[in-house]
Amino acid sequence: MARPRIAFAFTLRHAGRAVLCGAAVAVGCAAPLEALAATSATSAASSVHVEVGLARPVLLAGQRNIAHVRVSVIGEPAPAGGPRPEANVCIAIDRSGSMGGEKIANARRGALSALERLRPTDIVSVVAYDDVVDVLVPATRASDRGAIDAGIARLEARGGTGLFAGVVKCAEEVRKLASRNRVNRIVLLSDGMANIGPSSPAELGMLGSELAGEGISVATVELGDGYNEDLMVELALRSDGRHTFVERAEDLAAFLDQELGSVTAVVARDVEVRIQCAGGARPLRVLGRLASIVGNTVTATFGKIYGRRQHFFVLEIEVDSQTARGQRSLADVDVGYHDLLADRDARQRLPVLASFTARKQEVEARANPRIMSELGLLNADAATETAIKLRDQGDFAGAQRLLEKNAVELEETARRYRDPRLVAPAHRAREKSKTMSPAPAEWNIQRKIYKRDVNDALLNGL
Repeated sequence: MARPRIAFAFTLRHAGRAVLCGAAVAVGCAAPLEALAATSATSAASSVHVEVGLARPVLLAGQRNIAHVRVSVIGEPAPAGGPRPEANVCIAIDRSGSMGGEKIANARRGALSALERLRPTDIVSVVAYDDVVDVLVPATRASDRGAIDAGIARLEARGGTGLFAGVVKCAEEVRKLASRNRVNRIVLLSDGMANIGPSSPAELGMLGSELAGEGISVATVELGDGYNEDLMVELALRSDGRHTFVERAEDLAAFLDQELGSVTAVVARDVEVRIQCAGGARPLRVLGRLASIVGNTVTATFGKIYGRRQHFFVLEIEVDSQTARGQRSLADVDVGYHDLLADRDARQRLPVLASFTARKQEVEARANPRIMSELGLLNADAATETAIKLRDQGDFAGAQRLLEKNAVELEETARRYRDPRLVAPAHRAREKSKTMSPAPAEWNIQRKIYKRDVNDALLNGL
């Protein structure tokens, strides 16, 4: 049996979130050229629209090609005033000694304020952790504000940081009322290093993977500059959750409000994308999503799909030399998911089609502008991660050069494909290249910002 290859990749930020998925949907419904560039499908009365397409749907005949397949899972807008799934949320709050004063006060205020986002029938629990873990609010309906407010009021800073145990206890509370028809979420808040119990990125990542398998995602929120961002990013990434860095304690309430608000916008969950490459097409790597590659089969998952957002990744494949002209299938894409609004399982299947030509100019002329831009964004995030590694290794000049190159490539892609979504990421890349500091203390802050820029909107879509 072939051994699985895990394809590590990085997702893009909310660059140009105002650009809705309508343009992507239209591509799959237009004239024959666009139909070749992207095919799409929506099940009857489904909350999800699936689209697949090639960045370059026309490949050069008579030679080996590298092709890029974009798979999009787009959440349809929920009907105004219609039903939405219940939320099942546990907030895990660090109460270690470093959280004293304004930090713990802001954590209390932020949690109380954010709970206003939930409906009375939603489920809430609150856990506090330091050397020990206490359940301040057992899983209860959000309508029980008296018990919830009283539990949060007991939150006081004191001991160490048993982060792993805090997440485990939160998971126990979520499991009490977990359901496939609910959005099950942990929101983890910390300002320091995990120093009690399992504390490596690998251990927290494994915990995140286990929770993702149960349909529970973990959003990680960092306060200040004293934490291990690699650990928190890995926990969020492996559980299909969001990671962010909150520099000022007073900004915590706004983030928690946004995070709980996003819970109410989920329209589908438990999405599995399986791509079977055809003969002569071999998967190489995945950008934008963790995925497994076993032989010619690629499998990726989305824990949740938000309404009005496009969630996607890109598969890079190698295509053998094709002498014959005309069209052929490179792969079949099978997407299964649980539609929360319709409360049913659903499945959509689509082919990945390519044409071959002897004319080089036709390859670029018929490139899909939107997919080419999205590929550029994913490559830029991967380049930022590489720059972080170079800086960590002491190659300060190499990291700067890579970020500058990143900016130039994003600007060129934005001009070529007329896509404004790439302008802000290009500007950020150039600013990073100019301001990256050789001083360890300053790099500690910058590194956290860089990781946030790649991962704070992780997996949330455009």
